[in-house]
Order: sequence, then C-alpha cells, then structure tokens
Amino acid sequence: MAGSPTFYPKQPTGMGGGGGGGGTSADLAALGFVSVDLSSGWTLNDPDNLVASVSHSGGVNTVTMNALGTGSLDYAWTNSSTMRAPRWHKELKVPDANNTEQQVKTGDSYVLQVILEFQEPVDRFATQIVVGTAADATATASTSVDFVGGIIQYPASGNPTGGGFGQQTSSLAPANANYHRSLVVCSVSAGRMNTPTYINTRSDGTVLASGQRATNVSYADLTTNVDLLVGLGTSGSATISAGEDAKLKLWYRVVRFSLPS
Repeated sequence: MAGSPTFYPKQPTGMGGGGGGGGTSADLAALGFVSVDLSSGWTLNDPDNLVASVSHSGGVNTVTMNALGTGSLDYAWTNSSTMRAPRWHKELKVPDANNTEQQVKTGDSYVLQVILEFQEPVDRFATQIVVGTAADATATASTSVDFVGGIIQYPASGNPTGGGFGQQTSSLAPANANYHRSLVVCSVSAGRMNTPTYINTRSDGTVLASGQRATNVSYADLTTNVDLLVGLGTSGSATISAGEDAKLKLWYRVVRFSLPS
C-alpha cells in the first residue's frame, strides 16, 4: 500500500500506518456514514433568498421556503447551465491516521458515497434535492460548480425517484410509490470525476432500480479545495408558494487514498 487511506467519518480499527504488508486488515464495517445536519457547521448560499428557515430533528432537515412566483430552470439542479438554487456547503476534510483533518483537493484520489432518503414534506412543491461534492459550491455556472453525487426528485403531487447526478445532468429511475432510498457511489482521481452509480431501494431494503450517470468531467485544475454540497431546488421550472417545505435526510462518507507507485 502506497499510503494509508484516510476516512470520514473515522479511521477503521486496524488500518495502521502506511507501510507495506504485514499489518492487520481494516475493519471497514466500522466506517460509518455522517448524517447531514444543516443547522450546524454548514454555510447557506441562497442567491435569491428562497429559504425561510431550517430546522433539524431526528436526522431530518426541514427547510421552509419563501415564495418563488416565477419558475425557472435556474432554480433546478438538472438541465440548466445556471444554478441559482439554494445550497449548503462546507469544505470536504478527512482525518488522517493521526486524526489530523486534511483538506481534499480536486487532484486527490477518493471515493464518495452518499445516501438520500425520501421524507414526505408537510406541504410539498416540485422538488430536487442533491448531495455530493463540488469544486466551487458558491458558483452559479454549472461548469464552475462541477457537482457530482446523488439526487432525489418528486413532483408537487405524485411519486418520488432518485439517482445519480453529474455537473448538470441526472440519471433517474422511473418514479415509484415504493421508492425509499438511493445509495450513490462515485470515484475521483487525477482531477477527473467519474460516473456516479446508484441503487434505489424499497423501505425493506430490497432493490427497486439501479443505474448510472456517465459524467466523466475533468476539473479545471488539481489544486482546488473540494466542497461538500447539499442543494435544494425545483423540479423543472416549478413555482413555490411561501410556507411550502422540503425534508432532507442525507448521509455521506469519503475514503481518500494514495495510489501505488
């Protein structure tokens, strides 16, 4: 092994230092997921003041919205070159073997996993929810944001779905009343974000659908700090009435590693 992998949320027992053979194997079962709590440690970027309030309870983030009287694809995460939808962000850092946090950069090699779980809002609007990584979480041009990760989408009335998302395009399974969760996995190396793949499941954990979004986009450089991003927007050019809400239940984890020489 060229160097020890670094993990978030924590280093698995037995991973040890970065030497060659002879070490004990890592207990990867100990590598948990981080639950997203938007009320703590995240910065909101909301270009057009669409978020009225955010609360968190039992792993669920409830976001209550201000009115959006004129719909636009600028407020959707997919199929638009301009992204003015609200998003929360923070720097993506992982602890090394000494529990010292290291900033992940666009040139690093790492694997991102996210889980998105559908939660029925109190008063829903046609919604898109995304979680993943970005080269610039505060940008409004999709090619500057360079987002990759997972997405949930549902109409104002009807069934939800989920899938993979890269830059400005998603791959979504057919909407289904039994949709519960999406697990999305993406690898990044040499400044290249690879294809996110997804598995959608029912509430009993059985497979509902699977697929991928062929992203394969290169970052502008290898030295930019990578952000975590959680985005909330409209599905298509939907409008929003004041007081409508969305509920976000999300998890993530990251493994950064050195490639063999």
